[in-house]
Amino acid sequence: MGVKDKDLIESKYGKLWTGKDMITIGDKIITKEDALRAFDIVEDAVAIDLVEMGENRYAFRYYDGDDRCVGVLEFDEKFHLLLEHRAHLADFLEDDSDYYDLGMKAFYPEEMARYLREKIKKDEEKKSDE
Repeated sequence: MGVKDKDLIESKYGKLWTGKDMITIGDKIITKEDALRAFDIVEDAVAIDLVEMGENRYAFRYYDGDDRCVGVLEFDEKFHLLLEHRAHLADFLEDDSDYYDLGMKAFYPEEMARYLREKIKKDEEKKSDE
């Protein structure tokens, strides 16, 4: 895992939280929580978003609090896993001191996902102000 993993995730699936909260696959509406259960990611994980990629391909992004990384599962309309990507949380923070300053927060998935989302939003606002 490394910065190139983060870059791959963002270039292929978009910035984190730019996907959808729910998508339609066939005649079923699938939510982020449905994806967590379907892929049996139930402990220490926070759903980020779902991405429709076309040609019956979809992606589910989540924060894995156990490994402290962002995971992406690419799958088809039958929920067959096609690809998996992972990038460590520190790669998204872009500053090692940010990661080490988090202390115990890094071990609480909901708090960490909220922190990461707020940081990404602030970084985007800074870029648009420049």
